[in-house]
Amino acid sequence: MIPALIILLCLNSNEGIAQQGSINIADDLGNRYYDAVDYLLRNQWMADTLELQGMSPDFVYGIVFPGLVKYSAFRDVMETGATRMLYVQSGRKYSHYTIGRFQLQPYFAEMVERTAMRLKLSSTTFDMHSNAAARSERTRRLDSPEWQLKYVVLFVKIMDKRFSHINWKQPEDKLRFYATAFNVGFNRDERSLKRIMNGKTIAHRTREFKSKYRYGDVAVWFYTNDGYRFHTENATAK
Repeated sequence: MIPALIILLCLNSNEGIAQQGSINIADDLGNRYYDAVDYLLRNQWMADTLELQGMSPDFVYGIVFPGLVKYSAFRDVMETGATRMLYVQSGRKYSHYTIGRFQLQPYFAEMVERTAMRLKLSSTTFDMHSNAAARSERTRRLDSPEWQLKYVVLFVKIMDKRFSHINWKQPEDKLRFYATAFNVGFNRDERSLKRIMNGKTIAHRTREFKSKYRYGDVAVWFYTNDGYRFHTENATAK
C-alpha cells in the first residue's frame, strides 16, 4: 500500500494552511471523495452557471464539497420521504433533514429565501408563509439540482454582503469561513463563526468525517488539491 502523502493543513484561519498531521484527507475519505470530484467533473453546467454569476467554481465547490462527500443516494431515498412529509405537514421543527447532493436542509433554504429577499439579492419572490403549500413548494425546489445550486449562489451572495468588511489574506481563509457558515448557519456573527472554524473540540467537527476533520478542513483540502480542475480566469475568486 502506498503511504499517504504528508500534507500539513492549517487550522489557523489567519495563517492559511498549517499543520494538522500526516494525513491525506482524500485517501482517508476514499471513494466518497473521488466520487464527489467525479460528480463535479461530469456536471459542467454547474461551473458554467457559476461563471455566469461571476463566481469561481473552484471556490464555490469548496463550500459544498464536504456535503458531496457525505451524500448517499440510498440514504437520501430511504430517509427523505417520511421526513419530508412531516416537514410539509407539521412545519419547521422537522426542517433539519438533508436533501440532495449538496445536503441542503429546508431550514437552510428558508433562511436563504428570507434573507435574500430582505437584502434584495434575488429576483425570485419566495412564498414565506408558514403553511403546507409554501413548504411543499420549497421541498420541490430542493429536489432540483438546479435549485440546489441557486440556493448555494444566494448563500454566497448573502455572505459577501454580510461580511464585506473582512479583508481576507488569502482565498483559503475566506473559504474556511464560508464553509463553516454553510455548515453551522450563516446567521451567526463573525466572532462565533471564527471561534467554531478554529475550535479544537470534537463538538466543532463534523460527525460524518469521524470527528477527524472540521467541515472547513475538507473544503480547503479540496480547494487546494483539486480546485485547479475547475478554476477559470473568467470568474472572480468567490
